[in-house]
Amino acid sequence: MRVLREYLIGSRYFFGDYPDYGGKDNDRLCVMEGFPDIRGNVLNLKKDGDDIFLYRDMDKEGFITDTIGSGVPMRAGKFLIPEFCESISFTINDLRRLDKVFGEMDEKHSYERVIYEAYLVNGGFFLTEDQRDRAYREYKAKRGYNPHEVGFILG
Repeated sequence: MRVLREYLIGSRYFFGDYPDYGGKDNDRLCVMEGFPDIRGNVLNLKKDGDDIFLYRDMDKEGFITDTIGSGVPMRAGKFLIPEFCESISFTINDLRRLDKVFGEMDEKHSYERVIYEAYLVNGGFFLTEDQRDRAYREYKAKRGYNPHEVGFILG
């Protein structure tokens, strides 16, 4: 297997430069050439505490179909990364197709719904500072953020 493209994803992508951000990992999405002969289109690996999602090299429709059919709403997060979306020609209209999936996010990933809704309002894959701050407040609220300490309380 060979990595064709790699992207930082998840909360660190959006909030890593906030001084009080306390995320513990660097989630990455890797698009792979030469995928193992397994059922499905994605492997989830752990390396040094980080989640690494290995995806078969697919076209846009393949990624969308995989996300909708997986039953794992968190897979939709990759469609919030502008560089990934650009690489597969994924548009705001394509993003609208994932409304139900973003609506099923668990509480820890509800900040992704905030980002999703902001992209739709903006008509593009970008956030204003106010929108990013709002998403960060949602992230902190759902992750047990303790304002008296840098980092997060593990539940």
